[in-house]
Amino acid sequence: MTKPLRRLHNSMIARLVAFILPFIVVVFTVSLGFLFQWSRDMVRQEAIERADLMLNNTSLRVGGFLNEIQTATNNTLWLVNENLIPDSLLNYSNRVVSQNPDVKSCSITMEPDFFPQYGRNFSVYSRRDGDSLVSIVEEPYDYYSKVWYKSAYDADKPVWTDPYDDNNEGSSSLSEWISSYSVPIKDKDDNTIGVISTDISLKRLSMTISEEVPYDHSYFMMLGQEGHYFVHTDTTKLAKKTIFDDLDPLTQADIIALGHEMIAGNNGYMEVVVDGEKCLVFYKPLENTSWSIALICWESDIFRSYNNLLYVIAPLLFIGLLLLVYFLHRIVNYFIHPLNRLASQTRHIADGNFNVPMPTTTRVDAIGRLQNNFSAMQQSLARYISQLERVNEETEQRNAELAGATQQAEEAAQRQVSFLQDLLHQIRTPLNIIMGFVQILRDDYAVIPREELATITHAMKHNSNAISRRVHMLMEASSIDLDQTVERNDSVTCMELLKEVEKLNVERASGGAPLQIESLVDEGLKIRVNRKSVVKVLNELVHNAQKYGLVPGHEKDTPIILRARLGYNKLIFSVEDKGPGVPADYRANIFNPFIKANSFSEGLGLGLFVAQRYAVMMGGNLTLDEGYTSGARFILSIPQ
Repeated sequence: MTKPLRRLHNSMIARLVAFILPFIVVVFTVSLGFLFQWSRDMVRQEAIERADLMLNNTSLRVGGFLNEIQTATNNTLWLVNENLIPDSLLNYSNRVVSQNPDVKSCSITMEPDFFPQYGRNFSVYSRRDGDSLVSIVEEPYDYYSKVWYKSAYDADKPVWTDPYDDNNEGSSSLSEWISSYSVPIKDKDDNTIGVISTDISLKRLSMTISEEVPYDHSYFMMLGQEGHYFVHTDTTKLAKKTIFDDLDPLTQADIIALGHEMIAGNNGYMEVVVDGEKCLVFYKPLENTSWSIALICWESDIFRSYNNLLYVIAPLLFIGLLLLVYFLHRIVNYFIHPLNRLASQTRHIADGNFNVPMPTTTRVDAIGRLQNNFSAMQQSLARYISQLERVNEETEQRNAELAGATQQAEEAAQRQVSFLQDLLHQIRTPLNIIMGFVQILRDDYAVIPREELATITHAMKHNSNAISRRVHMLMEASSIDLDQTVERNDSVTCMELLKEVEKLNVERASGGAPLQIESLVDEGLKIRVNRKSVVKVLNELVHNAQKYGLVPGHEKDTPIILRARLGYNKLIFSVEDKGPGVPADYRANIFNPFIKANSFSEGLGLGLFVAQRYAVMMGGNLTLDEGYTSGARFILSIPQ
C-alpha cells in the first residue's frame, strides 16, 4: 500500500492534477452558476415580453372583432332612426346579420304599444342558422326584463352584456351562450323608444381569443364585470362560475387578488399557483367593455429548455474533468515517454492513415532526428497517396459524366421518338378523318343530305385547320431567335387589341365558352406595341383556355376572361379560366417546348413556348399566376 502511494506521490501527472484540478473545478462552478442564473433571468424576461406582446395582439384582435360589431350596430341605429317602419326594421336586422359574418343574431325591440297594430310588444329578430338566415317578427313575450334590453335601457347608453343563455320564452332564439351589444333607440326628444341588440356567439369569441398561444399548455381566459368566466379551457365554468368560486382564502389568495385586479380593469402580470403549479398570468382590460382578458403561462413551459440544462451541465462537468485528466496525462507523457509516442505515430502510419500529418520536433538528439525523418516520410507518402486519390476521383468523375451524357443522349433519343410519334399521331388522326370523309363524299355524295354535308365539310375544315396549326407551330418554334427583337411601332388602344382577339376567337370557336373582354385602360389612351405579336400571344392563350380550361358540361356558364390594365411602367394583359388549372408538377416546365400536362390531348406542346418567346422578343414576359386557384391565369406584361 505504501509503495503505490509513493509512486503516485512521485508521479508528475498526479501532482499536476492535485494542484490544477481543484482550481478548474471552482472556476467552472462559479462561471456556470453565474451563467445559469443569468440565463434564467433572460428566459424569464423573454417569456414576459413574448406573452405581453401576444396578449396585446390578442386584445387588439378581439377589440377589432368587437369594434366591427359596434360599428355595424351603430350604422344600423342611424337607419332605424331615419325610418321607423316595421318592415324596414325587419330588413335592418337582417342586414346586420347578413353583412357581418361574425354576428350571430340581431333584434330590434320597441317600447310597449309603439306599433299598436302589432299589439303591446313588437320585436324583429334575425339569426344565422348554419348557412341560412332567418328573419321574423317574433311572437309576443316579455323581453323588457331580459338582460340585453334592460341593461341598455337602464344605462341609457350602449353596453356590452355579460354572456347569457339565448333561449327566451316565446322568441325564436336557440339555446346558446351569447353576449350582446345593446344600444338604446332614441326619438327626437331623447327618449328611449326601443333597443337594438347585436349578438355574438361565446364560442366564436372564444375561438377568436384562443387562435394563438405562446406555449404548448398556455391558454386565454376572459372575465366579465362580476368575475364570470367568458372564455376558459374548462367549459363547465363558462358563464356559470366566477373566478372567486370554490377558492380557499388562505391557500389561494393569489388567485383572489388576480380576480380583483382583472375586475378593476388593471393591466399587468402576477405569479399565481393554478392546480398546484406556478404560473405567470398576464392580464389587461378590453377597451369599451367591462371585460378583462388574461393569458396563463405555466412556468414549467417557460423554463422547459432552461431546466433541461441541468441534465446537460452535470455530464459536461464530469466529461470536462475526464478530458482535463486525459490532456494532462498526454502532456506529461510527451515529456517523459517520447519513444512511446514515436512508436504510436509510426504504428498509425502502418495502419494506413497516411494523410494525418506527424508533428516535427526541435530536438537535435537521435530521437528528434528519427521523429523528423518519419515526418518527412509520412509527408512523401501522403503526397503520393493524394495524387493516387486525385487520379481515382478524376477517373470516377469522368465516368460519371460519361454515364450522365449517355443517359441524357438516351433520354433525348427517347424524347425525339416520343415527339415524332406524337407528331405523326397529331397529323395522321385528322388526316385519316379528312380522307375518310373524302371517301364518303366520293362514293355517296348524291344521297347525302345537305345538313350532313355541312357537318362533314365542317369536320374536314376543323381537321385541316388542326393540321395547318400544327405545321404552323412547328415553323414558328423553329424560326424563333431568342436574340431577335420586334419593334413596338403600332399605336393602338387596348380595346382595339381585345376586339381583334375576340374576333379571332369567334371565327375559331363554335358552341364553346364565351370570351369576355374587360379593359381597365382609358379607351382613348394610345399604347405603343407590336400589334401582330400581342394579338398572336393573346390568341394563343385564349385558344389554350378554350381547349384545357373549361368545366365539362358548363361551357356556357364559365366564360374565359381577357383583361387589360396598366401597371407600373408596363401594360398587363391576363387570360383566366375556371377550369382544372395547371397541375403543380408541370408548372416549372410549362413554357418548355413539347411539354403537355395531358399526353393524350391535342397539340404538340409548343403554344405556350412560342407565346413566351414572342413576349420576350417584345421586351416583356409571359408567366403563370400560381396564386390564382380558381383555374388558370396567364399574365402577359409589356414595358411602356
